[in-house]
Amino acid sequence: MIMVIHFPARLKSGLFSKSASGYLLLLSVLVAASATADEQAHPLFGAYPRADVERYQRQDYGQFQLPNSAVNDKGEFGKISATGEVTRHEYEIEQVSSLQLAENYLQAIQSAGFSLVFSCEGQACGPEHGQALGDHLSMNDDVYNYYRQPYYLLAKKDLPDGPVYAAWYIGAYNDDCRVQQVIVQGKTLKTDLIQVNTAVLSSQPEAAVSVSAEDAAKDHPMLSRYPGAKLDNSQKVDTEKFTVLMPQAQALELQGDLQRHTYDIQQVSTLKVFENYQHALKKAGFSQLALCQPGDCGGDEQMEKLGDALSLQNDVYNFHRNPYYLVHKLSAGGQDHYVALYIGAYNDNVRVQQLVLSSKTVATDLVKADASELKRQLDTSGKALIYGVYFDTGKAEIKTASTAALKEIALLLQQNSSLKLYVVGHTDDTGDAAANQQLSEQRAAAVVQALQQQHQIAANRLQAKGVGPYAPASNNTSVAGKELNRRVELVQRL
Repeated sequence: MIMVIHFPARLKSGLFSKSASGYLLLLSVLVAASATADEQAHPLFGAYPRADVERYQRQDYGQFQLPNSAVNDKGEFGKISATGEVTRHEYEIEQVSSLQLAENYLQAIQSAGFSLVFSCEGQACGPEHGQALGDHLSMNDDVYNYYRQPYYLLAKKDLPDGPVYAAWYIGAYNDDCRVQQVIVQGKTLKTDLIQVNTAVLSSQPEAAVSVSAEDAAKDHPMLSRYPGAKLDNSQKVDTEKFTVLMPQAQALELQGDLQRHTYDIQQVSTLKVFENYQHALKKAGFSQLALCQPGDCGGDEQMEKLGDALSLQNDVYNFHRNPYYLVHKLSAGGQDHYVALYIGAYNDNVRVQQLVLSSKTVATDLVKADASELKRQLDTSGKALIYGVYFDTGKAEIKTASTAALKEIALLLQQNSSLKLYVVGHTDDTGDAAANQQLSEQRAAAVVQALQQQHQIAANRLQAKGVGPYAPASNNTSVAGKELNRRVELVQRL
């Protein structure tokens, strides 16, 4: 249903130019949407009859800079910063003049009790017909050809929850018009939407039960997701290294249990999401190590790099508008806990790149060399992995901490008198490959020598080989992967 209110034809606005035949007949007050725009029209200022919605965007809470002056020769104009629920529309109306639209919007402003903050028409809006005003309101940052016979209106009304601002840029092209509309409705920001549960930090990581791939895709137990957020991607790694970039400071080189999440949130602003994370972390006792708000830490390229470094895809793609970046730290449960967040927008959606890392040293005694287990591995796959033989970096002398592992290998050979083995040394891919190859051979030979001299294993039952970094058991891009690659393997000889 369209509500139409008629007014006398000679009603004077005192703002726009008059036609030769007198003032334009004001057709309606725009307080209800037309049939074509009914679903998305703003409840306060509806669409002009026959208007088609070209684009629509709504943010539950955000900030918008509204032009409040004409454009100067440098393409600059004054701005008012408005905060609250931001709704943006782009309407297209056929066979109507920008003058008729402007008069109707002006009447709607007056009927709704708004005061006019700034207005202009034609060349009074600035060079190129004030096109920069329309580009600023446009969701495409460009009104294209629709800048002829332009009108710009900025209105305001004070309400208990905060001021409401409404702005329109109306431009024509041939016999059609487009309206760029932005309405910012002041409201109180809710900052208690994210919860931090630091009680989980008191538990020891080694006591945690291993999780399935499905469980790994869930939220971090300490930090809840923003209401309505959808999980796009996640990662959980036991004991990993990660570099957290610090704007205008040295990067943090961290190691520990790592979880990363990517969340998508619809129709909300980066400002509101940021304020809720900031509030939750400070309330939980975290200290702030870094903070970048839009424009604080360099240009778009510099800010985007911060998000790319946190992203699981190494790229935030289009979600780099109005970005926020923050790094917080909390010491609890004998560990340092870090939270890093990059919050960026694309249209009226927000994507959160989230990292939580709890500091931790690498546990190197998780795999034991047990004689019965070694025999089972040999029978099953023809080889057995030994992680209990230790060497100093770059050296081939066996450390005393290796005694237990050597004893179990000797026991395996003693219990199976016909068993013959290749003792194969492996390294990770750090450093020169040729040097690693030689080092792996020297370490394998050291193990053979220790078994012969300390445990009286016959020389003809053992043969040392080294393959350096050429047969990895895992990746060489993580601490945990390199630990698995630095090993000794027992391979059964026929």
